[in-house]
Amino acid sequence: MHKTNPESIPVWVIVLAACILLTQSLFLFIHSRRHTKYYWIWGIVGLIQSPGPLIAYWLVYIFWPWRKERLKDREHRNKRDE
Repeated sequence: MHKTNPESIPVWVIVLAACILLTQSLFLFIHSRRHTKYYWIWGIVGLIQSPGPLIAYWLVYIFWPWRKERLKDREHRNKRDE
């Protein structure tokens, strides 16, 4: 089994991972600040791993409300057409 020690990881991989996590955290913080009251939590969770928090945020605050509104509009149109 191959063991990975910190000396074998290139510096550019660490810098790239840090940039990805910081960018994700910043996006979650800014976007959730406009839409939720838990923006600090989303910013901190965004620093932990990628892309899990981004997918969870997308499902909870973007996709489900959009889907709910779409279904509501569809029901409204069906009632109007009857």
